[in-house]
Amino acid sequence: MSDTLTAASTRSALERHAYGELKAALTAAPARLGKLWPALSPLERAACWLLLPPKSVAAAVKALSSSARWEAYQTSSVDCLAPLLEGSVSRDFFRSPTRREAALLRAGLAK
Repeated sequence: MSDTLTAASTRSALERHAYGELKAALTAAPARLGKLWPALSPLERAACWLLLPPKSVAAAVKALSSSARWEAYQTSSVDCLAPLLEGSVSRDFFRSPTRREAALLRAGLAK
């Protein structure tokens, strides 16, 4: 799937709950997420972001625009609105923010 990672194939994998397949594709080509990002829905973006293994995050971040990076950061929270607005992906794939992430988010909101 990594050589054919498109918005349609990503959407299909999510609809089929083929998370392992999508994770493998994103692991093989994390920078591809930057090209896919504008064509994906907010929930699809969040799912892809959270399926990235830690070793692939740096390559994916470099491929994202600054606004996409902020959106990706926001999806790192269990409190993200995407799973509440669209119910296709299990909340089990979402994690709570780290203390540092939560502090940065609070600092950004206080401005």
